[in-house]
Amino acid sequence: MENFLINFFHLSQIKSFLLIILIVCLFALLKFFKKRLKFYLIMAISLIFGFALGYFLLYLAGFPNEEISKFSSSNSLRWFYEIHIWMNFLNTLYISILRLLVIPLVLISLIHVLIHLDEKIQIKSLFSRAFFWFLFSTGISACIGICIAMVANLGNNIAFVSNSKNLHELKGLDEIILNLIPNNIINAMNSNNILGVIIFAFILSFGVRSLKENRGFRIFSLLTSFLHQVIMKISLYVIKIMPYFIITMIANALILNGYKVLIDSIYFIALLYVSFVAVFILHALLLLLHGLNPFMYFKKALPALLMAFSSRSSAGTLPVTISTLTQNLGVTHTNASFVASLGTTMGMNGCAGYYAGMIAVFMFHALNIPMGMSEILITIALCIIASFGIAGIPGITIMIISVMLSGLGMQSHFALLAIILAIDPILDMARTCSNVSGAMVVSLITDKEMKNLDMKKYQEN
Repeated sequence: MENFLINFFHLSQIKSFLLIILIVCLFALLKFFKKRLKFYLIMAISLIFGFALGYFLLYLAGFPNEEISKFSSSNSLRWFYEIHIWMNFLNTLYISILRLLVIPLVLISLIHVLIHLDEKIQIKSLFSRAFFWFLFSTGISACIGICIAMVANLGNNIAFVSNSKNLHELKGLDEIILNLIPNNIINAMNSNNILGVIIFAFILSFGVRSLKENRGFRIFSLLTSFLHQVIMKISLYVIKIMPYFIITMIANALILNGYKVLIDSIYFIALLYVSFVAVFILHALLLLLHGLNPFMYFKKALPALLMAFSSRSSAGTLPVTISTLTQNLGVTHTNASFVASLGTTMGMNGCAGYYAGMIAVFMFHALNIPMGMSEILITIALCIIASFGIAGIPGITIMIISVMLSGLGMQSHFALLAIILAIDPILDMARTCSNVSGAMVVSLITDKEMKNLDMKKYQEN
């Protein structure tokens, strides 16, 4: 019976039972707060609970220095190993659900965005210009995040316990390009080939758009819209339950690594806000290159930027963004509506730009993997690709990170980001503000290039 409890349930000591009851009580308390507090406060509470639980477990175990697996055969500290097993189970379960959503989210969201583009918009000129500037600004933002993270050695002093054998080897550029287009979409989904799925979504969407006169187009369009609503509902629900798993991820990270993880999370916040300022300088330079006064832009765009910063939702800020562009900055209504809307689902300078770039560097350093020029170029490409078709709502960055890690072959190490995910609301304010600013700047410079911008309205105080 004792062997059964040890090998099957991983519950051989009374202390293990009591600690699991403690975790359940923390979940219940968090649920009580969820009904009364806003999400960002719930995330803060789960962070506190996670640290408290982690340090409490370390205190009970006497702050051991050995690898936790060594306690599996120790009678005195076997409970420590067992509680780690259970918390790791919960963390892995949540991460598996996230990975399950990545493929349908990317495929359905992209198809939905591409087949619902308004025909009235001068798609050839407007979309191509906006598309280029979204990709360009996101790529440069990713470079900023990567450079700052590499100079600051982000994640270099992390000693995470990981199995490097699970990592996929990064291939040459020719192999990567050849693998972009899958010869079997089912195999591409099964192998988590995110890039192949995105290429397939583009091909399918433009094929569907070419049959707009066909009666079946409306049926397909309605079906895609419905599926998009379904997948977004599921994604939002997964994000809502994230605070519970933050508790176990934080606690598990602490008992594996100790107090050092807190220092690195504070360090990450500081570096992200440095990147945030650097991206605003990039936006100012893009405006200057198009003969637009950046100070006038920041002065008039302030309401939309403050809304984005406080709401943490580029989609929720969209009405204010469009109104600011048309009423204050002289952008045509068609351009503002199209480009600003597009900016909520692609070209996210914050989420898919410097943040994703910093996450990649953090993971490379934490896993002790050399990061050369080829890895940097692949990371930038993945940052750009990950910005497609992701809704601009709070917490959705977790999906972008899932795409990024899947592309780098690091999806099995998602739990390493527990500390960063726990402080996500603090990071999300800066990211969302950068996303909205990027969309507004792209809208301005595309309208200026098409000679539709009302310069008189832009320049007036």
